[in-house]
Amino acid sequence: MGYLDELKRQADEARARNSVDLAALERNSLVTDGACHAAFRYLASLAQQLNVLQPVSKAAYRFDAKNTFRNLKMSNFRCDSRQRKNRNAEVFDYVVLGFDLKTGTRVTIAKDFPPEIQKLEARLAQCGAQFTSEILNDPENGRFLEKRFELKADFTGVVRMVPDHDTAWIQFQIVNLEGFETVTVQFPAFEVGSQRLDELARWIVGEPNGFLRGGQNLRRVEY
Repeated sequence: MGYLDELKRQADEARARNSVDLAALERNSLVTDGACHAAFRYLASLAQQLNVLQPVSKAAYRFDAKNTFRNLKMSNFRCDSRQRKNRNAEVFDYVVLGFDLKTGTRVTIAKDFPPEIQKLEARLAQCGAQFTSEILNDPENGRFLEKRFELKADFTGVVRMVPDHDTAWIQFQIVNLEGFETVTVQFPAFEVGSQRLDELARWIVGEPNGFLRGGQNLRRVEY
């Protein structure tokens, strides 16, 4: 066998491997996008039901010891999604379920210790409330006194599904469902069906659930 024949053999093997790899990616993409389609329909219907029921959150939304909100009504549930190109196909970029937690209460919070200021700023960035802030200094010597925050204590929550079509995994990002925190967890796309989504629905309304059971790369960040 000449050298050219050897190169042809290697090229044929490479083409065969690429064909198999591409077929596997396409299968993964179909499974993943199918799960996203089903989840979007489920969450859109769930939003309709919860907008009628308006469940009361069992979580505590805490800025500090003096400003903690409980028993907030969950309302304005809405489901949305976005598409993107994956090779030659249109696929889901994400699926999201949003909701509001409104108190209608205006709050003024003042902090004079830098670590406490940073912690409060992180919670304000997380909660979705609109706020303003100002730094107060001593008029006589210019010394820092405190940083004051004014806000309306109306918060937002999100459940976001972010699919990886090539690997057939779906990440869930759950924001402000149990206080000011973000929970991320991943599942194989084939596991994201009605049973898993039922557990998510139970979690949203505050019932015992097993949504996180069996999830991978679970991470919780509290603010």
